[in-house]
Amino acid sequence: MIEVVQDEQTGHFRVVTYRGETLGIATTREAAIDLSDLLLEAWEEAVAAAAARARMKHGAAIIEPR
Repeated sequence: MIEVVQDEQTGHFRVVTYRGETLGIATTREAAIDLSDLLLEAWEEAVAAAAARARMKHGAAIIEPR
């Protein structure tokens, strides 16, 4: 879903989507990997929260989030 790549010009590390969109930039690979992990964790939490809110409003009409 996302990956860490090094920018050849600056030496910085970018966290990018599979489409190449930059989500964040860090000066070290370790920081970029941590940012990547935390972004994925936040995404999972956001999806779960959205599904719970939709179920509260629509009940069984929400089968599961994708």
